[in-house]
Amino acid sequence: MTTSSIERVQRLPKDFALIALAIQAGVAVAGIGSQLIWSPYAEDMRRVYATAQTLVPMLSSAFVNWAFAALLTWCFARHTLDRRGPAGLARPGGARGIFGVVFLLLVLAQGYVLAPLVHQAALSYIQNTAGSMAAAGFVFALSSVLQLVLVALIAWFACWLALRRRSGGSAGGVDASAPAASSSSSRRAAIAWVVGVFFVCLQMLMSSLFQGWIGMQQAPGAGPLVLGWIVAPLVVLALTFWGAWMGAREAAQPRPLRAIAASALAFVLLQLVCIAIAIAWMLWVLRPGHVGNIVGPAVGLAVIYVVLMVMLTRSTVGWLYRRVQAAPAQ
Repeated sequence: MTTSSIERVQRLPKDFALIALAIQAGVAVAGIGSQLIWSPYAEDMRRVYATAQTLVPMLSSAFVNWAFAALLTWCFARHTLDRRGPAGLARPGGARGIFGVVFLLLVLAQGYVLAPLVHQAALSYIQNTAGSMAAAGFVFALSSVLQLVLVALIAWFACWLALRRRSGGSAGGVDASAPAASSSSSRRAAIAWVVGVFFVCLQMLMSSLFQGWIGMQQAPGAGPLVLGWIVAPLVVLALTFWGAWMGAREAAQPRPLRAIAASALAFVLLQLVCIAIAIAWMLWVLRPGHVGNIVGPAVGLAVIYVVLMVMLTRSTVGWLYRRVQAAPAQ
């Protein structure tokens, strides 16, 4: 392979991510547009979508889902290139077209075949359980997790088909078996973006599951909705990006799956620590003779959550990437 060919192949992960983002957004916009224009209930749907209680969570969830698909696509493609090298691909020139077609077909199958089946199964389950809040919350949680799992499988399968291994022989010209060299700042930025975006996706998933279990007792105003669904994810992204950036200063390669593992580990540890702190605080409050308000401890827990978020992302990224320094492959 020539140097220019290798450079084009090294851009495949980024191009795949942009293609996945465009397809997800296009399919979603087309689906919503058809509901608002050609559906028999178009007028009612337009009134529903015009409210902040529907529009803000829908847009936030949509952007998170699109970012999740693009992130996993980039990670799977980069991981494959790091392991096989540009010279090990069967069809590097047509990889973008193969990925786009496969990803589009699978997204359409998910949206127009699997999603209606899951929806019908969920309604049947809720009806058989007398429509209890616990049953509805369980179905909501299960469908949210299933959606993310399907997105991950779609991204992996499309990347696997587009980046299949060369059946025999090797390309000549330039040694392309090793990952492309990159600057320290670009490596740290790649790791930080993966950690931050994946952490936000997990945070939003947990928030959606929590809302599904407790239900919406009252409709919040536009301000709290924007604060919870837009501002809070951006703050979490900034904090986790900062923590991962500090922890990735010794990383030799981005190793995207390591970054995902570090993000997931930091998220789980953060939830466990905060749950332990909350339980200890509740036991302290419920002790006999205790008198006090809950505002101060709640603010303190929020500050602890923010500090631990940065510290844990920094620690997990640094720990996992120090472990990989001595290993040639992920």
